Amino acid sequence: MLTTLKYKNKKKSHPGTYIQWNLISLVHLETSENTYQTMRFPYRSANLIVHGFALAHAGIAALIINHGADPGVYLTILTIAMIVILARINEYPLDVTAALTLVCCLGGFFMGTKGAEWFTDYLGTSQSMAQIYTTMVVTEILGWITFFIVRRTQKKD
Repeated sequence: MLTTLKYKNKKKSHPGTYIQWNLISLVHLETSENTYQTMRFPYRSANLIVHGFALAHAGIAALIINHGADPGVYLTILTIAMIVILARINEYPLDVTAALTLVCCLGGFFMGTKGAEWFTDYLGTSQSMAQIYTTMVVTEILGWITFFIVRRTQKKD
């Protein structure tokens, strides 16, 4: 669902500028000279998405580990959802998004298992706390890598 607002542009080079955005805060600028520019995906929205999913990963991991189960399936679903949201907001192609999701899930699994071993061996934390810390750190890393891969650059006509 797009909303359109007209505002007074102080620069005389772009007389009639419209702002459109959808519920996920992707901002489009459209000028009256039929030029089309897309602003970069706002860092604030990326911050909310990546940090929110990192907290969700940590919360789900804590809940499931405390019940004695393996959180791997749930964490994978959350990781896929985060990558797809970041990619679809930037209108990244679906086939490339699927490949990126596969690579990030495999990389996340590897970083998660090695990171939990590192937390346990070198910092002396318990196994459950090491998994919770690791899932949060790995989610942040994967989220920001995904953001920097899929962000849009400005189109110049």
